[in-house]
Amino acid sequence: MRRYTQGSNEGRPRRPTEAVDIAARYLVYKVFDAISGTPETWRPLLELEEKIETLARAVERGWVVVLDHRREGQPTVRVVVLTDDGRRMARRNLH
Repeated sequence: MRRYTQGSNEGRPRRPTEAVDIAARYLVYKVFDAISGTPETWRPLLELEEKIETLARAVERGWVVVLDHRREGQPTVRVVVLTDDGRRMARRNLH
């Protein structure tokens, strides 16, 4: 008798919103790694190369904040800063 196995969706997100949540977590991990967990440190948004949906979800969850960084004589740069919640979440899941 032949047995048919059902495919498993283990490891794959079930809904598109779950995929965005996972991508937002990885964005937080990427920023945390780039700044070495130091408070008050930022990364330029252009360096991260993330989708707008991913960034929006991380902001919505309260893990990151997007700010305009200005220096005299230089153009304004949009930067991503981890919040305390974002640092805690990254520290808890990466260490």
